[in-house]
Amino acid sequence: MIEWCFQLEIKMEYFIEMKTIVTFLLLMTMSIFFTNCSSDDGIPRTVNVNSKDKDLPPGPAPSSTAVELPGYPGIIKKYQNGELNYWAQYYYRPDGQLLKIIYSYPDSGSEIYTDTFYYNSAGVLLKIDGHDVYDFYWEDDRIVEIIRYNGMWNGRSKIQYEYNTKGQITQKTEVNLDFQEKEKIIYSYFDDGNLKMIEQYGDYNGSKVYTLYFVTKFEGYTADRNFFLELEIIPRQTAQNFYPTAMEFKHLTESGYDSYETYDYKHDSRGRVIEKTFGNNKVVYQYY
Repeated sequence: MIEWCFQLEIKMEYFIEMKTIVTFLLLMTMSIFFTNCSSDDGIPRTVNVNSKDKDLPPGPAPSSTAVELPGYPGIIKKYQNGELNYWAQYYYRPDGQLLKIIYSYPDSGSEIYTDTFYYNSAGVLLKIDGHDVYDFYWEDDRIVEIIRYNGMWNGRSKIQYEYNTKGQITQKTEVNLDFQEKEKIIYSYFDDGNLKMIEQYGDYNGSKVYTLYFVTKFEGYTADRNFFLELEIIPRQTAQNFYPTAMEFKHLTESGYDSYETYDYKHDSRGRVIEKTFGNNKVVYQYY
């Protein structure tokens, strides 16, 4: 819930709400990533980070410490109505932690973004520097607070997390420190630990009253592990360890946004998910 699809002169609170809707839909429709690797995609045909392929995207090259890790996510692409609207490629440190992610939204511009990850000597994530900048604060082994800065959209925000006794995130609260907009998201889970429902509340006009705007429900999950970044609660950490079978989304304050999606999956010879389709959308997964 969390950000994404990265002006008409309308009232500020409506702009804020619509920005939130677009961001949420990008995350929740799960259509966030990619199809066959043809050169006319404008993205890498290969996931080899050392490739000299002329079709590799311009922009910052991965660090010399970036390595290929067999079986790890490489590229994810998202298509809608046959058009590529998002792609991302992952680079890793030798210890398996993310080093960089490069990504783009081709349908809205040619700019390519880079998120770079910073850790301490113990491998604890401290910072992500990219389109947004995140500083992480820990208590024991849990991230409890994040300070986010996004100069293009909405300045500085403080994000806080609450956990249950199982270590699952039950609530995310975000307060914009520049505009005083507030958002609260409640998470619930199936008995097996998979994410079941997301309820998104907002106070976008300073009323000091939280309104429930969106409800997302997942019906169940496959037995296939998902290591790609699609739905995130903590930035750049996957919140769904398995692939959902179906999702229902409801907008409770406006009409025309409700949706119900059922997902079909294709697997490679090793049993890994390589494609997800739903409606006019297709997501393609490539591995190292």
